[in-house]
Amino acid sequence: MTHSSSRHISPDARLLFVVEFLTSCSTNFLQVGIFFYTQQRFGWTLRSNFLLAAAQGATYVCGAMSAGRISARWPARTALARLYVAMCLVGCLGAAFPRSWVLATLLPLYAGLGAMTWPMLESLLSTGLESHALGRRIAVYNLVWSGSGAMVLALNGTIIEHFPRGVFAIPAILHASCITMLLLASRRAIPPQPDPVESTHPVTPPHAEPELLRLRTSALWLSRVALPATYVLIYSLMALMPSLPVFHSLDAAHQTLAGSTWMAARLVAFLILGLTTWWHTRPRILVLAAAVMLLSFLGVVVRPSDLLGPTAQSADLLSMILWQIPLGLSLGMIYAASLYFGMVLSEGSTEHGGYHEALIGLGSILGPGAGALAQIVRPGDVQFGIRAVGSVVAASVFAVAVTSLLFNRQSERRISPR
Repeated sequence: MTHSSSRHISPDARLLFVVEFLTSCSTNFLQVGIFFYTQQRFGWTLRSNFLLAAAQGATYVCGAMSAGRISARWPARTALARLYVAMCLVGCLGAAFPRSWVLATLLPLYAGLGAMTWPMLESLLSTGLESHALGRRIAVYNLVWSGSGAMVLALNGTIIEHFPRGVFAIPAILHASCITMLLLASRRAIPPQPDPVESTHPVTPPHAEPELLRLRTSALWLSRVALPATYVLIYSLMALMPSLPVFHSLDAAHQTLAGSTWMAARLVAFLILGLTTWWHTRPRILVLAAAVMLLSFLGVVVRPSDLLGPTAQSADLLSMILWQIPLGLSLGMIYAASLYFGMVLSEGSTEHGGYHEALIGLGSILGPGAGALAQIVRPGDVQFGIRAVGSVVAASVFAVAVTSLLFNRQSERRISPR
């Protein structure tokens, strides 16, 4: 993505990127960083956090699969504005009534509403662009939401300590801002515009590149298998983090700061992938990314002192932070591939965006669900919860490897003489 192309992003796209930024900030408060809030403010156990994450995943799947029907009923911007009204109301209720049972009801509802917004934003930003332009547009999209997520999680602990109601009040304000921006844009009636620089690339007819189409299809299915595994890991890890022994000596501000390293690394991955195209024709890189993801997860949750005997607390903390770097890089690779190849092959449809988000929700059910079940069997046993989540991630990585092997054999049969 060149500097000149960023200057020529259309006004309509710029507005949508701002809306995306505000939406990502809000959802990271109430879907990713919320587990630090529930543990700090209400003393929720690991089982409670796992159950919350699984409930969020279930409503997220339902919301994502409903996005296509909603966007078919109303214009996308109208549908988005109405969803933001509901999400703003959830934030206001959470700030006004910060009770444990209230949050247990509101947070899954919020996750379902949020799942409807992302496919619409993805479609609005992707429709009408050919593959080269779409690659750059998605690169900016990924940088916006991942950058805001890293920022929010790093600051979340400070807000929890000094302004706990802000965890809900700030998202309410941000959603109100999104509503205002969408309404003003609709009054100006800004038509969707392709970016001038992006539209200069000729569209290559699909029949002229069958090998590229085959590679993209292979990468799409690999990423679809790998994508749920990333959110098995993400939501399980975020539910786990407040309970990890390495965090016990840290206050909330330092917990969320140390726990946001993987988000910063994922942002770097999106930047590198956005500046390059080598991965567009190398689907098997996803198998390596999935393996690195599993290894890094184990590095984050298992302390050196667990393996080597007593070590300094600082060594355990440093190890946990450093392992988050390859974790974030691998997560970025898998997510970027899933979104890019899906949008290229579906021509930016809201329906595919719904499938993409539903896979995210599926991972959010499987990982935290396994963790919650482990906590029911052995209450308070963090290591047993880690093993349960790790088993689901390992099974997902194995499925990615099998999928890659099947595609390779299929390709060999096509090119081998009969």
